[in-house]
Amino acid sequence: MAVSTLATSLALGGATIASADPASDLSRAQAIAATADQAVAAAQKELDRLHEELGAIEEEFAQARFAEQASRERADALSADVCAQQAKVDELRAQAADIARASFQNGGVDTTTQLFVSGDPESFLKQISTVAKVDENMNAVMQRFQAEQANLADLKRAADAELAKASEATAKAAELEARGKKNVADAQAVLTRLTAEQRQALADVEAAANAAAEAAAAAAADDAPSQAAASSSTSASTARTTTAAATTSSASSSFGTGAASSSAAAQAVAYARSKLGYPYVWAAEGPSAFDCSGLVVAAYRSAGVSLPHSSLTLSRMGTSVSRYELRPGDLIFWYNPVHHVAIYEGNGNMIHAQNPSVGVVRTPISQWLGYGIYYAGAKRVG
Repeated sequence: MAVSTLATSLALGGATIASADPASDLSRAQAIAATADQAVAAAQKELDRLHEELGAIEEEFAQARFAEQASRERADALSADVCAQQAKVDELRAQAADIARASFQNGGVDTTTQLFVSGDPESFLKQISTVAKVDENMNAVMQRFQAEQANLADLKRAADAELAKASEATAKAAELEARGKKNVADAQAVLTRLTAEQRQALADVEAAANAAAEAAAAAAADDAPSQAAASSSTSASTARTTTAAATTSSASSSFGTGAASSSAAAQAVAYARSKLGYPYVWAAEGPSAFDCSGLVVAAYRSAGVSLPHSSLTLSRMGTSVSRYELRPGDLIFWYNPVHHVAIYEGNGNMIHAQNPSVGVVRTPISQWLGYGIYYAGAKRVG
């Protein structure tokens, strides 16, 4: 809405801004500039919202990938159990077949007839107990076969269920990825609306307003007051610079100082510094692009430490440290629930893959705290 209003203001104001009344021209220019400020602020607010939402979705996507991998590992283990169980069933089936074959060879003639026609009745009667044992063995084998066959069916059902879970996790990850890409496209659309031509038009309007103000001031003032004003402006600027320096010093002293807690942590910080200015790409972990947890993974991987590609999972690892105990290489977590992570560089600064607009940057922690972004704590992992 603000961008649309701005375009209308530029179209109407640009055609009529020059008039015989400088005061009216200045008021109109200031109104257009105010509309421009509102449009830019609204667009930036929407972009920030989309970036935060994308960060949360990326974390959900990482968790879905972990769930998929775990389900596939369980399915693989069950598949091995199925193979072993199938071998048991096949062995029992072969035993049953051998017993049945032996029984069939004596089949067709019942025990009474065999006794009647036997040339050695006493010997045959001795064999009856052996036949009874064979029948007993056959029953036992068949009972075991049926039990093992049931176990095999259960294992197959369990394996199929785990594969279904893996497929479900994959589908969820795909859905999240599609949502994330749409959000990125929406964020890019917000940026596109503020085109270079639009920004140049805003700059022209502001320049016109400044020129009108300066002309009015020059007409109403002589050189002496102007010099006094310049002196006052210089003093104010010096005061602001001094105050900013004091604020920066105070902010950095509010966080831990000193060297990295380990050589791995120091190497991770060095790696992160070397990637300043690199682009942010969702789910990337280097070497030429990163998302927030991907930068952490790559940084510590360069030091020989393996970490999971998930802000939330990282927040559950390592040793908790307070802000005042922070050392270079410690991980700093943001938002609730956690879906952003940064590497503490030292001196109150963090290095992180912030979003697609700015990529990998160095940011004062106090700046994010000042924005009201939820600080979720810090961990030492290296």
